[in-house]
Amino acid sequence: MDYRMPLYQQIKAAIQKKIENKEYLEGEAIPSERKLAEIYEVNRMTAKKAIDALVEEGYLYRVQGRGTFVHKENTQKIIWGNDALGLGAMLREKADTRRDKVLVKGLLKAFNFLGSRLDLVKYEDVYLLQRVRYANSEPFAVEYCYVPFKFFKDIDEHNFEHTSVYDYMKSKDHLPVEFNQKLIIIGAEERIAKQLQIAVGTPVYYFELISKDRYGNTVEYTETFVSCEKTVFSFYNEKRPTKKG
Repeated sequence: MDYRMPLYQQIKAAIQKKIENKEYLEGEAIPSERKLAEIYEVNRMTAKKAIDALVEEGYLYRVQGRGTFVHKENTQKIIWGNDALGLGAMLREKADTRRDKVLVKGLLKAFNFLGSRLDLVKYEDVYLLQRVRYANSEPFAVEYCYVPFKFFKDIDEHNFEHTSVYDYMKSKDHLPVEFNQKLIIIGAEERIAKQLQIAVGTPVYYFELISKDRYGNTVEYTETFVSCEKTVFSFYNEKRPTKKG
């Protein structure tokens, strides 16, 4: 630290550096003011002043009763039709408020099905993250995301109710860049219907996504169920210039 700077500015600079270096991921909670005061050996008011400055500059935001979080811009990409369309971006367009709720997370073993989807050998570890994604306080999508644990050893330490999965994957240098996705319409089974708060058998979009990173590793297999009642997807053919003779 530069001890010629006021203490709160030194703490502010240190936290800002952690954000820029992806030690604190977008949407993730930072330590409390009390904990920061302990870390940097200052009083709590000095830590609060540093946080206030970062909030004012847009690096952080506070949620009453929950803590202080790194400002996030959702970069998750899912391919529909010809375009790369972010589910988070679509929710921002449709909703005044959006949030995610983690239902299940933890390790599984790759058997025949998951192994074939993720290019893993039998019994390799797979990490499952199941979330319900909300728009305007209504459940919009149910998402089952499976990733090879060998690439993401600290994944369980992160809170994906606030943090983008793709931002996390990018911080590990395994951001998906190549996508293979299919879409079908199915009737919602009881479990999905309950989570989406719709009747059993109601049509839902079912997306199956397999993605690879820039090294050619398969890093994601995701199943997403989206209520047909709550959204419409448009597909189109890209116009190509006519070749003149």
